Amino acid sequence: MGSERGFTFVEVLVVMAVLSFGVLGVLQTTLLAARLELRSRAITTGTFLAQERLERIGALGWERATAGLISATLPEALGRGGTWLQEEIVRPGGRFLVAYEREAPSAEPPRCTVHCFWESARGGFDPRQVVRLSLRRRR
Repeated sequence: MGSERGFTFVEVLVVMAVLSFGVLGVLQTTLLAARLELRSRAITTGTFLAQERLERIGALGWERATAGLISATLPEALGRGGTWLQEEIVRPGGRFLVAYEREAPSAEPPRCTVHCFWESARGGFDPRQVVRLSLRRRR
């Protein structure tokens, strides 16, 4: 029996275990990359939406740019009280909530801030997933 060639059962099991760990590592890295790509897409889209809204405010003024928006309380999960002008936008990158904030008109010039929240992977809006951009419009 000493002249037989081949692998023992234990050697095959060890090789299978090593290969399994390698494949699991690659799979885990691929899943992480996919999750980060989705997050990156949401950040990019949120930044684009906030910038687009601020440019509209700068060009048209607060009253004209925000005409037709609903005034409502933000979702409780966002931890912000009061009523805000807001709009919900669905894009291929996900669902976004754009909220508008303006300093008191007595401030010269008043600062306008656009908050763009995006829906988390678990559903609902997360206060940590937000892009905030501000503008002081000269009169």
